[in-house]
Amino acid sequence: MHAVSVGEVLSAPPLIRALRDHVPRAAIYLSTSTIAGRKAAERELSGLVNGIFYAPIDYVSCIRRTLSAIRPSLLVILETEIWPNLYNEARRAGCGLALANARISGRAWPRYKLFCSFFRLILRLAQLVFVQSQTDYNRYRELGADPSRLSVEANLKYDAATASGLPPFGTFGAEHVWIAASTVGPNERGSIEKHDIDEDDLVIDTFAQLAKEFPKLLLILAPRQPARFDLVAAKLKKSGVSFLRRTHLLADSEALVALPGILLLDSLGELARAYNLAHVVFVGGSLAPRGGHNIIEPAAAGLPVVVGPHMENFEAITADFRESRALVQIANPAELCPSLCRLLINLSEARNLGNRARHLVELKRGASERIAEKLAALYFVSQYRTTYNFLSRQFLNVLAAIWRVGGDARRRRSERAASCAKPLGAPVISIGGITMGGSGKTPFTIYLAGRLKARHYNPAILTRGYRRRSPSANLILPSGTAARAAFTGDEAQIFLRAAVCPVGIGSSRYETGRILLAQIPQTDMLLLDDGFQHARLRRSVDIVLIDAFDPFGRYHVFPLGRLREPLSALSRADILVITRAETSLQFNAIKDQLRSYNNVAPVFRASLRIKGWRDGRTGIPIGQLPSSRVAAFCGLGSPANFFHALESLGLEIVFRWSFSDHHAYRPLEIARLAHQARLNGASVLVTTEKDTFNFPLEIDSVLQGLDVAWLEVEMRVEEESALFATIDRVLRHRASGPHTGSALR
Repeated sequence: MHAVSVGEVLSAPPLIRALRDHVPRAAIYLSTSTIAGRKAAERELSGLVNGIFYAPIDYVSCIRRTLSAIRPSLLVILETEIWPNLYNEARRAGCGLALANARISGRAWPRYKLFCSFFRLILRLAQLVFVQSQTDYNRYRELGADPSRLSVEANLKYDAATASGLPPFGTFGAEHVWIAASTVGPNERGSIEKHDIDEDDLVIDTFAQLAKEFPKLLLILAPRQPARFDLVAAKLKKSGVSFLRRTHLLADSEALVALPGILLLDSLGELARAYNLAHVVFVGGSLAPRGGHNIIEPAAAGLPVVVGPHMENFEAITADFRESRALVQIANPAELCPSLCRLLINLSEARNLGNRARHLVELKRGASERIAEKLAALYFVSQYRTTYNFLSRQFLNVLAAIWRVGGDARRRRSERAASCAKPLGAPVISIGGITMGGSGKTPFTIYLAGRLKARHYNPAILTRGYRRRSPSANLILPSGTAARAAFTGDEAQIFLRAAVCPVGIGSSRYETGRILLAQIPQTDMLLLDDGFQHARLRRSVDIVLIDAFDPFGRYHVFPLGRLREPLSALSRADILVITRAETSLQFNAIKDQLRSYNNVAPVFRASLRIKGWRDGRTGIPIGQLPSSRVAAFCGLGSPANFFHALESLGLEIVFRWSFSDHHAYRPLEIARLAHQARLNGASVLVTTEKDTFNFPLEIDSVLQGLDVAWLEVEMRVEEESALFATIDRVLRHRASGPHTGSALR
């Protein structure tokens, strides 16, 4: 998230909190462009974000280094920051790009229009643009933003404003309290035009006039820039009024302001709470041509707010308040004293004005939640990918093209062979994936076999037995058979341990299936494990699993991305199952994106349910672990999913180690793992079921008394009856004759 300065930083907290609710696993980083913005972020956001840093200069090399360090899936720009290289490099790296609280002020609009053709190219890169008003909507649309990606939302500052508690100082017995907030001096940085207006002088003069009418008046004066604190203190001393600096009050808590008097608020972070002491507030930067400052905070406190004519930086907000008669806007400095005097005398008018202001703030709240929901949906379908220089990119493009062409050629050969081969005597349900790495295919295959058996089928599983070492090309093993992992492969061992149905193992699943049906003739359903790319065996139903943590494999085939074949191949699927989607929002976001590749196949949601722990050597259930401090290791395609599952159980992972998928552990590696576990204070090693089949025979001796356990899980599918109704429908359709493509078209 990029927030250029203080105003944007102060509007960020409610949006960040809402994003945390929708995407609790995400790390959130915030960049600023100014020193004041950095300080405000450290003060307001330290407990909300994972890191705060200065935004890089908009040079390609600087942007790429920053993106490479953070590896973001989503970039959110707050308000008006349009940087061509930042936008372009973020999109090239696969990041989602969104603008939140976007606006273009009236004074800046003519300059933007001059470069309309330039901004059109940049704004087209943004996938979501949330603007503050209809005027901003029209301006962004004219600049070239895609209207389908534009939407009007209330200013985030409405959500950021909260009537927090009282400040750590009182009113010194005042009967009337006036706050002059964010006053500015002559030609202060950011002014719309050159000017010699000093709002502090105007406020001091106005106070002198009001003091005659209100002898127990307290003015809390809060200059906008800390650099002006000493200057304003000198002005107060010269004027002869009774005043006290807030910093002096910190040193001497017994110090008092003689009334009528002024408290100079020369501290940071206390103004919002001070509003709860006041009866009326003047918001500065509005009599001087500075563009105004935020009026929502005092309005949230139910205060009548007075501003000058220059509110250009808050056009939409000011228009909201004027329309609701919740604001006093004066035309010139001469009107400041009579306006304040009227509100201090007429308490009923002041109270009504403040109530309307508070009601408007309450009415406008909720934008953060609505925006966060859409940002989270974009986050779920975006994923950072490494960007390469020109030569590396061209080389990888060639390799990816070879992979794609080779895969297409292999598939065509397999399909020709399958069309010539005699069909097997049982329907085939394929369970596969589109990306490299685990998506839950093994537990889903076990789940499907168990449910089919409960529905009076006699299923069997066909698997290739990856990395097995067996003299036999095909192995047919009845349910629950004990066999060495070296002969079967680790995944086949999981199927055998589940003891749900027979398992056939062989690289040619067609030949293995033919032998299995001959040896176990009662089999009436074959489940093809990891079979989406195995075209040599004609299937009746194609089920494709989509891992919610990496649903689209960075949108490129290997080695540019993690796809086994282009996403267009999803059109072959009869059923799509999204696994590990933690929320309905995540599931629906991925489902909507899948519709651009297959708009026919029904989409289901599956999740892994944790059953408990088992001893890593014997497989016996052990109930609770001896300690919540664990050392974790695994050899999986997606190790992060395993570590996240452990953290969700409340375990403290003091040491973690990832190995390649199907890794065969050597005694020395297990010994090192045990050593690291002890060094980090863990009394137990935890891993996955698949990894236990790859343990060395000397596991007991190398562990030297340390416990090892694996996490037992099982798959569950929502709307299970609809899933099997779809399978039955596709089977009936395929049984009626030869078909190609999805049977549901």
